[in-house]
Amino acid sequence: MTEHFLERLPLDLRASAETLRAHAKTLRTSAATLRSRAADLGTRAADLGSRAGTEMGASARKLGARTVELGGSARNWIEEHDTPHRRTGALSIAAAVALGGLVTGAAESVESDLRIERQSVVSELSTASTGDGPDGGDPDGGAPAADPAAPEPAPAAEPAPEPAPEPVAEPVQGPVPPVDDMVVTSPFGYRNNPLAPGALEFHTGTDFGAVTGTPVKAMLGGTVTEAGWHTTGGGGLRVVVDHGDGVQTTYNHLNSIDVSVGQAVDAGAVVGGIGSTGNSTGPHLHFEVLRHGDYEDPMGWL
Repeated sequence: MTEHFLERLPLDLRASAETLRAHAKTLRTSAATLRSRAADLGTRAADLGSRAGTEMGASARKLGARTVELGGSARNWIEEHDTPHRRTGALSIAAAVALGGLVTGAAESVESDLRIERQSVVSELSTASTGDGPDGGDPDGGAPAADPAAPEPAPAAEPAPEPAPEPVAEPVQGPVPPVDDMVVTSPFGYRNNPLAPGALEFHTGTDFGAVTGTPVKAMLGGTVTEAGWHTTGGGGLRVVVDHGDGVQTTYNHLNSIDVSVGQAVDAGAVVGGIGSTGNSTGPHLHFEVLRHGDYEDPMGWL
């Protein structure tokens, strides 16, 4: 019936109909080819997945068994040959670590090759499933349509902010009390000599009473000029600090000295511990302040 109908159509319409029938036949052939190709690629993908799982599982088992074997051999060898004067144990461990690195690198290489091959097959499957023509494009020869479900590229990560610099503690400027608890037991000026009752003397500093070992601190920053026994007086163990501009401080009757001559100290730095050395009746600090060689009342500075 179709052939009789076509015979009654004008010649140009019959030619167009024949062209459409030929084009439809070509499309059916292309579709069959694509289906066959997709089935073949699916078979290849399944075979690759199975082969990868089988080969990698077998390789992992072999590597595990070999590692156990090598570990046992190394342990036995170390027990038989190592002595306290040798380092063979450390060398054997290093060799085992190197061998482990080689084994790991080989496993990663095999896994990388299988991953590349799987990606190639998936790419071919994706191309075959999205194409409408023999070459993967539409019949009119246009470019393949973009996949709307494809994820957008992730934005570049912003660099982490640099950590803020840690604050640097500035040195104390002073003046700092030479002892934390300033208990004055004898002030600056004239007094009765405690070592010669009834005798009047000029007390050149201020005495602070405290238990033996109490930290003694520098009143101001400066340089230590004396640190040792007071050979020209009764100060016992003594420290002298020069603060510049003609100002000096002395710390007498110490039990211990924690600085040395020439050492730079900050205000508040511990220079020694309270004691009762030299001309002393008990643990205390005899603290002096001198300006250009003249004694001044320390409490005027504190």
